[in-house]
Amino acid sequence: MQYGDHMRRPKQIAPFAIESRFMSASLSGFAAALFTPRREDGSVDLAALERNADWVISQGASGVVPCGGTGEYSDLTLAQRKEIVEQLAWVPKAQAKLVVGVGSGSLRDSVGLAHHALHTGADAVLLPPPHFYRYELRDLLVFFRAAARAIDGPTMLYNLAGFVSPLDADIAAELVGTEAHVIGIKDSSGSLEILRRLTEAGMPCVRVQGHDAWLAESLREGLTDAAISGPASVVPEAIRAVFETFGDERAFSAAATHFEQFLQQLLRCPYPWVIKWAAQYRGLGPATLPIPASTEREQDRQAFLSWFEAWLENGPPLGPDYRRP
Repeated sequence: MQYGDHMRRPKQIAPFAIESRFMSASLSGFAAALFTPRREDGSVDLAALERNADWVISQGASGVVPCGGTGEYSDLTLAQRKEIVEQLAWVPKAQAKLVVGVGSGSLRDSVGLAHHALHTGADAVLLPPPHFYRYELRDLLVFFRAAARAIDGPTMLYNLAGFVSPLDADIAAELVGTEAHVIGIKDSSGSLEILRRLTEAGMPCVRVQGHDAWLAESLREGLTDAAISGPASVVPEAIRAVFETFGDERAFSAAATHFEQFLQQLLRCPYPWVIKWAAQYRGLGPATLPIPASTEREQDRQAFLSWFEAWLENGPPLGPDYRRP
């Protein structure tokens, strides 16, 4: 698989006229769901964010995705989220895609964030169901139809089932099949049902695996075009090895096992604390947490960092030393 071989964004382009370009180029390989580096006062470290984006692209990421679950979008103000998108507006010009998370608690805010992102230069937006209340599927169908039509640009469904109301295969297929601006789905549910349905139906859409633990199986079954991955923002070499070895089952299994070892560490603490600790270790940004860490969590952090150093040393042989960006 070749990374970086993507179409350059035209210098002059009308707002939202990028849908056909996105669909023709599609999304391939892995895109990094960026964590949000925060200072102690809660402000966003935009310079660190840009360094992280630049680094993961240099390590093979075909795109970057700010303001998603890994980016803790629910803990960012609308102004901060717009500031983040403006900081990363250069990304499409650097031959990678910019897909912006636009989740919120209301249709109004999601549409406003989407319009800002697409006008600023995003290739597409990533739209989850609204938080924080649980909605029935019939409610979500109305929400996504209204949102897609109001956004009027390339919109990817975001099945963030662990945190907001989940989608199912019926509603995903209905929206992909009937809404012109719904270009696909990132499925982070931990189930392959939706991706299997879209694949079996032969629907022309972007199928993205968002649950890293299911990436290897998705590739083996031919269910995914790409992955959008939080761990890719801090260990891009590990997920890159999974994609680069696909087709050689022995090497692929070894790379997938190595990547899954990191994924197991994520389960030990609230998400995305481990990603932030890894980021700080690699010089990618501060590991500011939303709540104070207990003594036991500090012990967890120390244990993880000790494990992480050894894991990096034993990583897939991909050339130069990847321990530090």
